Amino acid sequence: MTTTSATSGSTAASTSTTSSSSSTSTNASLGQSILSGLNAGAGIDTDNIITSLTAAQKASLEDGITAKQATNTAQLSAEGSIASDLLTFSQSLQTLINGGSLQVQPVSSNANVMKVTAKAGVPLGDLTSTIHVDALAQAQSIKSTTFASGQTFNTGTLTLTVSGGSPITINVDSSNNTVAGIAQAINAQGGGVTANVVTAADGSSTLVLKGKTGAAQAFTVSGSDTGTGGQSLSSLSYGGGATGGMTLTTAAQDASITVDGVTVTRPSNSFDDVIPGVSMTLTGTGDVSLSSSVPTDAINEAVNDFVTAYNSLMGEITTATAAASSTGAAGALYGNTSMRQLKDQLSKLTTTALTATGSVRTLAELGVGTNLDGTLTVDQTKLSKMLTSYPNDVAAMFQTSQSSSSGQVLITNAAGAAASGVYTISGITPALNGGNATGSVNGKPMNASSWNLTAPVGSGADGLALQILSGAPGTVTITVNQGLGGVLQTLANAMTNSSNGVLTALNKSLTTQKSSLADALAKADTQVQVYHDRLVSQFTTMNTLVSGYKATQSYLTQQVDLWTKSTS
Repeated sequence: MTTTSATSGSTAASTSTTSSSSSTSTNASLGQSILSGLNAGAGIDTDNIITSLTAAQKASLEDGITAKQATNTAQLSAEGSIASDLLTFSQSLQTLINGGSLQVQPVSSNANVMKVTAKAGVPLGDLTSTIHVDALAQAQSIKSTTFASGQTFNTGTLTLTVSGGSPITINVDSSNNTVAGIAQAINAQGGGVTANVVTAADGSSTLVLKGKTGAAQAFTVSGSDTGTGGQSLSSLSYGGGATGGMTLTTAAQDASITVDGVTVTRPSNSFDDVIPGVSMTLTGTGDVSLSSSVPTDAINEAVNDFVTAYNSLMGEITTATAAASSTGAAGALYGNTSMRQLKDQLSKLTTTALTATGSVRTLAELGVGTNLDGTLTVDQTKLSKMLTSYPNDVAAMFQTSQSSSSGQVLITNAAGAAASGVYTISGITPALNGGNATGSVNGKPMNASSWNLTAPVGSGADGLALQILSGAPGTVTITVNQGLGGVLQTLANAMTNSSNGVLTALNKSLTTQKSSLADALAKADTQVQVYHDRLVSQFTTMNTLVSGYKATQSYLTQQVDLWTKSTS
């Protein structure tokens, strides 16, 4: 501290001396200009005197303001650049994480039977499952007989009924009593059954109706005539005891799989809720086994890229906050408390727990070390060892996830907003009779508003928000894996939040100062103009008087000359 103060004091003294010397030189120059005007042999040069005096007044009033404006501009520029780079740093990492390239990926042994993808935000870990695909989901499809080109139908109605649904009536009249017209009328209803007309080379047509996949989407068609003269609408009937109508080409069917001996059915060929973290799409029937793969190369590259980006940001902050030295002036934000807070928060990233559990939970444990100057380095040997020994734990450090042990207690805060940990919420009661829900975290009562609970500041679960539904148990477990992306995003939000962000507050303060300095400069300009106008008025009056004195002097000179001649 002593060294910094001495340096700062020396710099200030040097600046003051330079400023004083410059001011003295300027004033001496202006003074000489004024004296030259007064001593001009051909009368007083009032224009030069007014210009010089006005310049002196302007310098005394405005030089200090413009110097502060230059400092303010530099501070705003530095703050804006750092805030922008912090957000870019956070968003770039989040984009990489959301892309899934750092996530443990499921692997299918037979893509012709099942394709698999990882679900974002759900830790996968080791995956060892054997699955038999028993059947694929199908949509019911029926077709009519072949009708000659130009065939018309009787007027009347067609009634479509999807299993368990309400009947849908399609009116057939003279405007739509053709195969194409009936197909358009069915499609216009949007009842879950679509119609298509297949036309042969000879112009004959076949009506094809298709429903949605799943056994529950089976449908029937009933035709009823009200007019005559054309093909009976009963020829388009199917199901419900109808005969002589349309024929079945594909039956409605659910997809069925057997996972480790347990049979599961779904109305479509997509299964997203059978194995946590895995989305499955059926492509055929047969056996398939699932395993997992850790993207070690991508994670290794991401860690090194993170360190590079971190060091770039930290270098920018260090430059902006550097003290003056013999080789350069102080940074634009030297001594700024907001910058100190930002550096302090960034320095904690390597020791912050990124997951709730695991053998490796922090960047420091992963091999990311901090140098004396605040920059980071990667111990590549240690990083490779951790990736080999604990691949799933390392991969989890780059994923943000949160879960509740009860479906009646929902987590409502944004993913990553709460710190990593396993939290026990006890004393839970739903909101009843217009009251508030209750619950405690880490032994501290949570803030309540109707059905919602939020963790109090300082509880260790800051940022956690819950919604308590009816039937919630008295105690639940909340597991939060903030992940590196979540930690960095929370930091960026805290610094740049529009209402109470540290960098936002600094920007507002500097912007207010900028406006105040602009007002002060405008006021000084007005004062200089008033001073200039007063000088013009005063010197005009003086010139008038001097002119009078000169006229008198000329007259007296003439008289003296006459008197002298007369006496002679």
